[in-house]
Amino acid sequence: MTFDESFCACEEEALRFLVDEHGFVRAHRAIERRGDADGVHAVAVYRASAIDAESGREVALSIAPLRLELHLEIGCRLVGTFAIEELHAIESREAFPQRMHGLYDAMLEPELLLAEFTRLAGVLRGCGRRFFNDEPQLWDDLIAARGRDIDADQMRDALAQAKAAFYARDWLGVVALLAPLERRLGRRASARLAYARRKALAARD
Repeated sequence: MTFDESFCACEEEALRFLVDEHGFVRAHRAIERRGDADGVHAVAVYRASAIDAESGREVALSIAPLRLELHLEIGCRLVGTFAIEELHAIESREAFPQRMHGLYDAMLEPELLLAEFTRLAGVLRGCGRRFFNDEPQLWDDLIAARGRDIDADQMRDALAQAKAAFYARDWLGVVALLAPLERRLGRRASARLAYARRKALAARD
């Protein structure tokens, strides 16, 4: 069985519940070869049926084995797409099921590919109630959670840069990085900011 045949059979089997249980229809399926480095890229997109077309909900499964990329995403016309990991993070307290097989091996072995697709489909079945019920609040919650993640990443970056600036004795740099975050700083970062301020003021005298 070729990869093209394997992908089509495995995605159809893993995502059959979207059609049978929730009335979705497969709107798009493509397999492309993009060159030696990127290799093959395959995607299947399922959309809510014509009866529910207004919401624009969709589920997309994509894989690029040579880039070690495997994604399952949910989407809505008005707000864009979110990874299944983002949905799981706000809907479940369980650990996210980890990949069981290498994607290169899965590209060659249909049963391994099906196992990986089924793993992701199982997450969607387990925590997709609000998505399948088309509850608008879900998208607000996903957007808010993504914002918190971005904010946390920015905080980590600022703290790391401030630490490097502190050891480089760039006192003004430390102040510029930490002062806007002052109310949210922990004890160590607050102490660094206070010390850097004293040093920066002393340097002016």
